[in-house]
Amino acid sequence: MSTPIEQHYLRRLNMPDTFRAHRMDCELCNSTHHTVLLHSVQGPGEQPIDLPVLGCQECGHIFQQYRFEEAFYNAYYDKFYRLSLFGNSEPERAFFLDQVRRGEHLYRYLKEVLPATGKMLDVGCSAGGLMIPFAKQGWSVRGNDPDRAYVEYGKKIGLAIDLVSAEHMSPSGDYNLIIINGSLEHVHDVNHVLQLCRQASAVDGLLLIEGRALGYGLEQGYLTHNHRRYLSASSIEYLMCKHGWEPIRTTHDPVCGPTRPGAVFVLGRAGHRRTDERLADVKVQGRTALEEIYQPRLQAWWAQP
Repeated sequence: MSTPIEQHYLRRLNMPDTFRAHRMDCELCNSTHHTVLLHSVQGPGEQPIDLPVLGCQECGHIFQQYRFEEAFYNAYYDKFYRLSLFGNSEPERAFFLDQVRRGEHLYRYLKEVLPATGKMLDVGCSAGGLMIPFAKQGWSVRGNDPDRAYVEYGKKIGLAIDLVSAEHMSPSGDYNLIIINGSLEHVHDVNHVLQLCRQASAVDGLLLIEGRALGYGLEQGYLTHNHRRYLSASSIEYLMCKHGWEPIRTTHDPVCGPTRPGAVFVLGRAGHRRTDERLADVKVQGRTALEEIYQPRLQAWWAQP
């Protein structure tokens, strides 16, 4: 039998009540020591929903307590996600053009560390607009996303986009640049996705990860139900170190332009050999940020009338 929390959430999403969830421990460091940061998040219709948010007391990672089975997320992002957010399933032209402009900003930010041309993979690319500025510079580009309507939109204008969740992508292992702009906070299994990205990378390939849910949420005064995890600079760096990337540049500057406030960006290079010392350092940074910044700010929301 499903729990009352599962049933209520699925009803709010207008999804079948056959999906099940389980309680999560920290998916980064596997710690079982957590503190409750929020008892609820903003759900469908901008109403609160009882999905507790936890902070790991070992590494500072922030994540939802409940994780549904993978089939739930496949169905949600293929059929329900855009309807829940925007009231329609088709991308608007303004959304796509904003993607293109964000890609232009991103290319300028990365240009000095990129080869003149190469292969780019956009994981969770939506309609694929971020890839266009790179393609115009002679790059071979490919993306993937589980949202059928948005994938079809990008394919109609000639972009190579696979209709697949990030956990089931099967790219070859020679991409010079892999980007994950915001979508890593949505995936079901973050570790498997990072493993696949590492396999897909060229020997000294670059990985850029954007985390937006936490920073934007703090600006707005709420976290939303759409994100499985709320990535900080330290949690992204931890994931990179764990899976064979060396973080070389971390910034809260608007790398993709002004339309994505609150985002943090971490750039890593493949070839980093995992060391317990580096992971320990990142753990301390994450734990400190949780204790001194995120926990006080999030828990202060409880006291608001």
